[in-house]
Amino acid sequence: MSIPRPSRRAWWLLLLLFGIGLLNYLDRQTLSILKATLKVELALTDIHYSWLVTAFMAPYILFYVVSGRLVDRFGTRRSLSAFVGIWSVANILCGCAQNLAQLAGARALLGAAEPGAFPAIQRVMMTWFPPERRAFAWSLLSPCTTVGAILAPPLVALLTTTWSWHWAFILPGVVGCVLAAGWWLTDRNPPAASGAAEAEPAAVPLRTILGDTRVWILLGARAVTDPVWYFHLFWLPGYLQERIGVSLSQLGWIGWIPSFVASLAVILTGRITDFFVARGRPPARVRVTMFALAAAFAPLGAFTTFAPSLLWALVLISAVAIICQIWFFGQGLLVADIFPRNSAATIAGLLGAVGASGGLLMNLVAGPLIQHIGYVPVFIGLACLHPLAAVLLWRTLPRLVRAA
Repeated sequence: MSIPRPSRRAWWLLLLLFGIGLLNYLDRQTLSILKATLKVELALTDIHYSWLVTAFMAPYILFYVVSGRLVDRFGTRRSLSAFVGIWSVANILCGCAQNLAQLAGARALLGAAEPGAFPAIQRVMMTWFPPERRAFAWSLLSPCTTVGAILAPPLVALLTTTWSWHWAFILPGVVGCVLAAGWWLTDRNPPAASGAAEAEPAAVPLRTILGDTRVWILLGARAVTDPVWYFHLFWLPGYLQERIGVSLSQLGWIGWIPSFVASLAVILTGRITDFFVARGRPPARVRVTMFALAAAFAPLGAFTTFAPSLLWALVLISAVAIICQIWFFGQGLLVADIFPRNSAATIAGLLGAVGASGGLLMNLVAGPLIQHIGYVPVFIGLACLHPLAAVLLWRTLPRLVRAA
């Protein structure tokens, strides 16, 4: 039996999604890169900066759930165009801010709009790519956040030194408005073979979704695993500088390596999982097996603090990054395997909200833990989380496979 191939429009949409995901991560990092500059320009303190971070994170967590419902209700063409347009306008408003209150309001609007990209991506991939091709297409998309993280520091620095810090916000905002218009013009006429017409049955009620035990299984796995990634995202740069002696300039040269290696591993994993799904293996079983194999290497992360050199530290950190990215990438596929398309965006939003909440909680407790007991127990504890989540999914695999 021949395997259906995605249309040419599907690949154009994937390219647009790559740009949208890249911009999503670039825009959220601009403030942290400009922290020192803005403290001088707007007379901010570290307490003010913490308020700005909270102004972004609070609506980000809340609107992860809201945006998922909006995607299931209005479809990807209208919702994603609106999300990208709103956060791009918010970014422009950040560049026009003259004081703390204006900047905080703009960051709150940015935090409300940005999480909508990920539930929309979930639905787009289910709409335009058949299951036999979906993992590979998704793996090609996964590096977009990595590229955004890599480009943000040099691009923000270039715009700031060439013109001013205002343009570091405004110019990406203008690009985002162009992408929003491009999405509106391109996301049309979904393939009839997938039953993907935008006028499909209404979104599944939230009460029905929350009453499904399979949703709670995935939420539990996400709550357990996301703190590992958020800890590495926010604490590893400081760890490398404080404990291994890496300078800021050296960090700029090597900081992208773990994410880059993880992106290559995700693309390879996508090809492998597509191979087995195309040959009739149950997709949910393939995904959970992928999770379990990746989680088997998670204990390596416990040895990070014992690395004898920077090279070995990077190897161990890269291994953990690979595991985290495979889980991020695979959870979207697992949702697509198990749940109908008119509930998938809502479930993706719930997963993102739970994951971000766990990451926020982890970062609140990480400081006191490291200050009082050091890094070693923290790394050991984090190394146990992916295996724990893998056990949870493996024990409930028969239920997930039957549902799919």
